[in-house]
Amino acid sequence: MICKSLILKVYVLVLALAVQTAGKGVTATASVMEAASAGAQEVVPNEAIAADETVRIILEWVDADGAVRPAGPGTEAIPQPLHLDMAVPPGVRARIHQGLISGGIRVAADPEGSHAIRIQWEPENVLEELRGGVSRRTLTSKLYFSWLDEGREIQKTWDSSFSREDEIPSDLVTQASGTWPPAAFQQTRERGRRSFIRRVAEPAVITGAIAVTIYLLYNVRS
Repeated sequence: MICKSLILKVYVLVLALAVQTAGKGVTATASVMEAASAGAQEVVPNEAIAADETVRIILEWVDADGAVRPAGPGTEAIPQPLHLDMAVPPGVRARIHQGLISGGIRVAADPEGSHAIRIQWEPENVLEELRGGVSRRTLTSKLYFSWLDEGREIQKTWDSSFSREDEIPSDLVTQASGTWPPAAFQQTRERGRRSFIRRVAEPAVITGAIAVTIYLLYNVRS
C-alpha cells in the first residue's frame, strides 16, 4: 500500500507538470493565431510613429491664441510661418508638415526670411523577438530642438522625448523598420525562446506522465 501510495503521489506530480507544459503549448498556439490575424493587416511603419510623436510634442507648445511657445525658460512666441530644419526623408517631412498644419501652425517651405525650428533625434529603438511569431517593438527617442531666427542665430534650445511600445507580427518587422535612424532598430533582443534543456525536458515529462498512467491502470487494482 505504501508503494502504491507513493506511486500515486508521483503520478499526480508528473501529471501536474504535464498539464502546465500543455498549457504553455496552448498559449504559444494562441500567440501564433493572434500573429496570423494581425498579419492580415498592415503594420504602422516606425517612421510614421516617430513623425506623429514629433508633431504631438510640437503641438503641445501651441497656446489658446495659436502662438507657438516652446517649453523651457522664457515665454516668447516663435514668429510664424515656421521653417523646420531637419534631416528627414521626404515622406516624413510631408507627414510632419501636414500634422502641424492640421494643428493650426503655419509652416514655411522656404527657410529664407522665416524663423526655424531645428529638430534632431537621438533614437534608442529596441526589437524583442518573442515566442509565437510575435515581436515587441519599443520606439524611444530623445528630441533636441533649437529656435533659429531669420539670421540663423540660435535664440533658444530645449529637449523632449517620446516612447511607444506595441507588439507586431515578426514577419512584418522589415515592413515596419526603415533606414532613417528614428525608424531603425538600434538593438535586437531574443526573449521567450526555450532553452535546450527545456526543449528536451518537456517531451520527457509528457512521456513520463503517460507511462505512469499506464502502469497505474494495470497495477493499482491488484
